[in-house]
Amino acid sequence: MDNIKNYLKGLRDATVYSFAWLMICVIAAMLVSGNETVTVGFLIKLFILCFWGAICFTVCFRNKGIQKRGFVFELTCFYILFIPVEVIMFYLMGIFQKSASPVLWIVFACIVALMYITSLVIDKVIMRKKAALYTKKLMEYNRE
Repeated sequence: MDNIKNYLKGLRDATVYSFAWLMICVIAAMLVSGNETVTVGFLIKLFILCFWGAICFTVCFRNKGIQKRGFVFELTCFYILFIPVEVIMFYLMGIFQKSASPVLWIVFACIVALMYITSLVIDKVIMRKKAALYTKKLMEYNRE
């Protein structure tokens, strides 16, 4: 029961944090673009996107079965679950329906790929540092 409660708390927190940050980004984008209105439908779609992201995050990064397979597997599962829904929601929200749409989609795809690669590089750097630290500790222990 405590596991379910912890998952629900994590789901709630992730949804609230992501929705708040996404709203800040939307407000900033609106100020830059000169758009002064947001519809209720847009906010609902934004919330659904954040909720789905929180579900994907909880399933992929807080699930013991998936965690055993490593970070790369977790991240890949997250991208596979989240990105298609994100694309659909962006389209339904009208974000990429302008005349420059193909260019925007290419920029979006490049950002997604860059974030994936950056996450993998950061993971490899951190793992190498941890491996070096553990090796050093093991050598110290073996010398004693």
